[in-house]
Amino acid sequence: MRAERPIIVRPDKQSWEQRITSRTLSGIAWGVWLMLWMPVLTAVLWIFGTRVTYIYIIRAPDETSLLLIFLIMFICNMIVSGWSSYNYIRFARRTRRHATVPVSHEKVGELFGVTDPETLSLLLYSRILGLNFNEAGVLVRVDAEEVEDSTTTTLEAERNDLELVL
Repeated sequence: MRAERPIIVRPDKQSWEQRITSRTLSGIAWGVWLMLWMPVLTAVLWIFGTRVTYIYIIRAPDETSLLLIFLIMFICNMIVSGWSSYNYIRFARRTRRHATVPVSHEKVGELFGVTDPETLSLLLYSRILGLNFNEAGVLVRVDAEEVEDSTTTTLEAERNDLELVL
């Protein structure tokens, strides 16, 4: 299923309130996701005999347990900071998406070896296609599956425009 509009359209064009809200909700969602994995992590640690959490945090809450909590927090902070620094150094000054180079209708027909205008319009405008090739790798048949009625009328109009161009 394809969404009508993507959730994130252009984060760089969002207002600062939208960015803060988005990041806050994202942080909450990641926190909930990590909390859901805690029982699995605890079970795995108990299988391997590590009962540190139970002994130092639940049974004996004193300054040692607080130091252990701060040590765990510091290690987690260093891991996340290191990973984000690595990503910043690697990706900060690069563009994320590049525009595609437009391909002419003639080039598409040439690449597929198609001279028939109807087959070429199927290649250009159909959303779902079945391409059949022979043993030499030459396109022999194109089967288009029908989509919803509203899009087929648009498809027919585009085909008529293409036939006028060709």
